[in-house]
Amino acid sequence: MSLIDLLNTEDGTQRGRIHGVVIGIITDNNDPEELGRVKVSFPWRGETGQSDWARVATLMAGNDRGTFFLPEVDDEVIVAFDRGDMNHPYVIGALWNGVNTPPETNSDGNNNIRKIKSRSGHEIIFNDEDAAEKLEIRTNAGHTIILDDTAGGEKLEIADKTGNNKISIDSVGNSINIESAMQLTIKANVVEIEGTTSLTLKSNAALTIQGLPVKIN
Repeated sequence: MSLIDLLNTEDGTQRGRIHGVVIGIITDNNDPEELGRVKVSFPWRGETGQSDWARVATLMAGNDRGTFFLPEVDDEVIVAFDRGDMNHPYVIGALWNGVNTPPETNSDGNNNIRKIKSRSGHEIIFNDEDAAEKLEIRTNAGHTIILDDTAGGEKLEIADKTGNNKISIDSVGNSINIESAMQLTIKANVVEIEGTTSLTLKSNAALTIQGLPVKIN
């Protein structure tokens, strides 16, 4: 028996309407019609039933476009009903609580950090600290992309989880640095390397130049 059945009379009319918003718990997010809907239970009613499929409010929604962030099963959410009708629920927001805590705190009171963090730990971090603004993308394994707008130290950096393989673009020093702990390969139909002032080729071991033919000057 569903929650709606519990609220309906024998002739199918609804006993009452719920106006305003209520708290619910996600019980199912696998919508059989693939419309991004979820089902919700309402523990505060002391019942085990769940709602009909509820649409989820999001930042943007359109034909094959928009933001897609489905709540997880057991997440706490805020639910509203179309004109109070419990047959037409909508999830309009999500809540942290004493069990499910935020992925970031505002312990210093400056409110500089904005963050999106997925279930497995992937993160997008926005840092709005004055003169130290940056955007970071981090995977659960530790791979990173950092766009750093720190005053006097603007740079872009892509690094793997070891930190030994990375690409750095220094906007202040007008330089690009590519580092690899083992091997660096550049491959294309045509490769040109040109130094306006100087060009240095150096190896601590063998240096091989091979071509058909090899032309110097």
